[in-house]
Amino acid sequence: MKKNITVAVLGAGNMGTAIAQVVANNGYQVKIWNYEGDQAPLDQISIFHENKKYLPGIKLSPKISAEKNLQKAVTGSKIIFFVLPSNCIDAIIQCSLPFISSQTICVDVSKGLEEETLSIVTDIMQKKLPPHSRALVTSISGPAIAIEMVQGGFTAMNIASKNKVAIALVKKVLTNDNLRLKETADMIGLEIGGSLKNIYAIALGICDHYGWTMNTKSAIVVLALQEIADLVKKMSGQATTAFDLSGLGDLVGTALSPHSRNRRFGELLPKYNNKESAAQAVGQVVEGINACKLAVALSKKYKIKTPLARAIYNIVWKKNKADTELKKLLKNI
Repeated sequence: MKKNITVAVLGAGNMGTAIAQVVANNGYQVKIWNYEGDQAPLDQISIFHENKKYLPGIKLSPKISAEKNLQKAVTGSKIIFFVLPSNCIDAIIQCSLPFISSQTICVDVSKGLEEETLSIVTDIMQKKLPPHSRALVTSISGPAIAIEMVQGGFTAMNIASKNKVAIALVKKVLTNDNLRLKETADMIGLEIGGSLKNIYAIALGICDHYGWTMNTKSAIVVLALQEIADLVKKMSGQATTAFDLSGLGDLVGTALSPHSRNRRFGELLPKYNNKESAAQAVGQVVEGINACKLAVALSKKYKIKTPLARAIYNIVWKKNKADTELKKLLKNI
């Protein structure tokens, strides 16, 4: 049966490619786009039906077409998934605006915070989009390792939107036997959990570098969840969201998976002793680097203590010795 919902995925990294593959395997046509500075994935998808750079070894659906022109990717798309580094979202939305229809559903998959205003990505979207499109803004977040998704491992995430029709359509194109979306009314909690988990994954990676035990990692996970819950509550979200799929679920998936680039960055950081070299060794965008700086700013804004986020900031940005910083923190637990 022909399915007439056209979907665009902006961002051809591992997660963008995984989202495109899930949607295409569900029977929908998908256009995937990537920014001008990284066109290799689009060339590889066009020639080999494989994203050799970010998701090697996965044969992609013929329903996925690579599109280098942003206007062509966006025009006519009922749903647009934004799967880009959070610091690019503002500019890409601005460029996309002339081609987004009043009925287009914009879905944030990136999460993150705007540096100048400390706004969550969905707030940026709602500020940029015309009034009739703002209510359709949607976000998904949860434990979703890209390679596991495309290999058919069961995945469950939270979904949030003010519009029930938007939720229903996003569920329609993504849901199958191996992927489920659980609704939440807490957009703030979903976005903050999805953003801050990258910071705490760095701490778990540092633990892996030193060979620290699961007991130690578990204590750090508890500290991380407390800080996420405190921040979400202060920002008028629901503290309990920190223990849902977009909080605890995403944190565990990102902090413990060998595929996680933020965890890998933390593992490499003590070896290189500077964020630039460690990030280069990871070879992909490490969202947690900037996120830990913004988390500290967020905690100042809302006047709450986030000692773990502060410790990670000190390690990443001030080059404080990683084991000393975390051991000092754990002694005061």
